[in-house]
Amino acid sequence: MNTYPSAVLDKFRAAYSASQAALIQFKGGYESSDGILYRFKEDNPDRLVKVMFLGKAQSREALLRFESRLKFVDFLQRKGVRVIEPLLSLNDELYETVEDENGTWVAYAMRRINGKTMSPTVWDPNSVQKWGQLIGKLHRVTQDYPDWEYCSDPVTSERYLTWQSEWENFHNLCKEWDIREKWEQIGEELKALPINRNAFGFIHNDPHLWNLLVDGDNVTLLDFDVANHHWFVNDIAIACQHLLSMVSGGLDQPIHHRERLVDFLREFLKSYYRENDLSQEWLDHLDLFYAYRRILLYLVMEGWRKSKPALQESWKNMILTRPEILGRVDFHL
Repeated sequence: MNTYPSAVLDKFRAAYSASQAALIQFKGGYESSDGILYRFKEDNPDRLVKVMFLGKAQSREALLRFESRLKFVDFLQRKGVRVIEPLLSLNDELYETVEDENGTWVAYAMRRINGKTMSPTVWDPNSVQKWGQLIGKLHRVTQDYPDWEYCSDPVTSERYLTWQSEWENFHNLCKEWDIREKWEQIGEELKALPINRNAFGFIHNDPHLWNLLVDGDNVTLLDFDVANHHWFVNDIAIACQHLLSMVSGGLDQPIHHRERLVDFLREFLKSYYRENDLSQEWLDHLDLFYAYRRILLYLVMEGWRKSKPALQESWKNMILTRPEILGRVDFHL
């Protein structure tokens, strides 16, 4: 498990605790983690501090992305969407930075959230409906957010946090020519989609099962560290990730329990529609966004899949053949 330099942590501790209580590692610190969560020893147990390393190269651009995402979370929380609640530092700042010889570090405080993760194989309709309602509310509220197509650098006017930049980043990760070819085909299909405010905006971009905490009737959305400007239907496709990989098939193996996927979506969308109206035309594109997610995860999880040759072969075959998973199902019935 990774740890961060004590000198950096001491500076963040001073920015968030008048009592100078020690920071104790709470969660994160693994190779796949984007940061580490800390709690204060014997001081305000309901408060956590997340520390992230932005690096040295292009740290300004990384800081812009981080700041924009955190401001978006703060906006959603103020609008009543159940997301993490950012807390101000002792300097009344939304986040704090530390510069050292390694590069730029950032930290922000949040209120600790009670709850647990739902089971990926046994789920109850009530929790799924609350999940769908949460994503529907986020999509409704984000239509009032000023930056809905992209963010713009105030100095250079360069656009950032765009779906195109996400696509390009993963294109650069493609080492296999046949996977790259399929990724390029998906890119062309995405370019052909309309960009309208009622179906596109600043979204979570990763609202899968493991980024939720359930506490009774309350479902809270965590981890906005890859939030981006994208189509709303992408969030809905990502919510299906645990079914596609563990229950119904469709991600790294052929579809085998399609009815479970359809049942999940019916429950999810039943409450999504209470908050936001997304036309059936967009839901007809779910297979395209499943294909997008299939390759994205294939690239992200390179080390893990290579340790499982049979899985890797099946996963790659799903990418290259791109079978129909959902097809057209009328969810407005």
